[in-house]
Amino acid sequence: MSENRLMDRPGRRLTATLALWTLPALIVGMMSTLWFSATTINELADSAYDRSLAGAIRAIDSNISTESGGVGVEQPYQLFKFFELTAQGAVYFNVYTDDGLVQIGDVLLPPAPDINSGELRFQDATYLGQTIRLGSLKRPLSPTTPDGAQIIIQVAETKRSRIAFQNELITRAVLRDILVIVALSLLLAAGVYASVKPLNRLRDAIDKRQSDDLTSIEVASLPLEVRPLVEAVNRLMQRNVEQANQQRRFLDDASHQLRTPMAILRTQIDVALHQGDLDDVRKTLASSRDVLDRSVRTTNQLLALARARTSQGYEAYPLDRLSLEETIADTVRMLWSRIRSRHMDCVFEPPEYKVSVRANEGLLQEALVNIIDNAIAYAPSKSVISIRLFIEGKHAVIEVMDEGPGMTEKEISHAGSRFRRGSTKRSVDGSGLGLAIALTVSRASGGMMEVRNRSDRSGLAVRILLPILQATSD
Repeated sequence: MSENRLMDRPGRRLTATLALWTLPALIVGMMSTLWFSATTINELADSAYDRSLAGAIRAIDSNISTESGGVGVEQPYQLFKFFELTAQGAVYFNVYTDDGLVQIGDVLLPPAPDINSGELRFQDATYLGQTIRLGSLKRPLSPTTPDGAQIIIQVAETKRSRIAFQNELITRAVLRDILVIVALSLLLAAGVYASVKPLNRLRDAIDKRQSDDLTSIEVASLPLEVRPLVEAVNRLMQRNVEQANQQRRFLDDASHQLRTPMAILRTQIDVALHQGDLDDVRKTLASSRDVLDRSVRTTNQLLALARARTSQGYEAYPLDRLSLEETIADTVRMLWSRIRSRHMDCVFEPPEYKVSVRANEGLLQEALVNIIDNAIAYAPSKSVISIRLFIEGKHAVIEVMDEGPGMTEKEISHAGSRFRRGSTKRSVDGSGLGLAIALTVSRASGGMMEVRNRSDRSGLAVRILLPILQATSD
């Protein structure tokens, strides 16, 4: 029960899958944002607090006097008191010359870094076991002698209040990002749930269908993202419908082609059993043998048609590299005795180059056998069957021409379906499956078949066009 309940919750599974993919990305994004926010907060806080340090340094600088020949500093006590209240910590100052002759204030403050004259620089340092922010200003001791002795003014404050301010801002940024992730997760879950509801309805509708119901699925009510998938499923079902119709037609053809000769054979056997004259029995059995031969040929053609229709995409009928010249020559040799029994001739015109295609050799020979066998059956005695192999564009063309009665335009338009060819002086009961086999084999090999009446004389020309794999000169 629990397993079925889980299987009936595709929205939950989809939400969990999306969470596994999106939450790590959101967390990485949040960490990157926090790092950037912390860096920015530290820089902005330092900039704000450093302005106060710079003000204190300028105030001390304005109270430095050198009129008495030495260096005197009048400390701005009110400013320092106000600065200490703002900094919420201890404040230190130091004034000294670069020659070391003057030292006023907190002389143990870390020395100023190597700075240029007129430059104001800030740095973190340690003083009396505390982390401090130290600002240093360097300028000439006497404005009239800029290259003379230099005086350095330093003001430092402890960083306790500054660090507390920075931590407060960072904490708020973390809480903000956590709230954003929670909100995004809730919106994602709600969006997935809303998106999966049509899929649940689609699943229920498909589950209620009969096993033979292959009608197309309605896509208008589905999300846009799912429609291409459902349309592909519809196309697949349409192909299955076409295949089922094809199999149904094949069964109709097979039952029609086999039922009649079997009934005739049964009747002839019954007649032979009631005949007393031995010659009459022999004649009846000879006629039965003809019917049986036609039934065997029809059965073989039906089996060949079934193999050709199921060849595409199955390893049982793999497509191999074939030399068309050799395949055609082997097929002609297979039918040569039948050709000569009709006092006919067969002329094969091979090209000056070797043409290779990708096809199943057995099925391609079966197609050629049926085309040539039709030519033998319908062309008059002592006529010639002409076979040509040439290249037309990107296709190799096998053309088989006979000297028979040809076909009507209506029959040509239905070439590849089961039919009987036009009337001939000879009585031939053909099943009409030969061209259907050739057409199916051509399509299974990625090619096509063309049927037309000859323009130079009476007769039919059947062409099989296959994509060229390679063409090389001898």
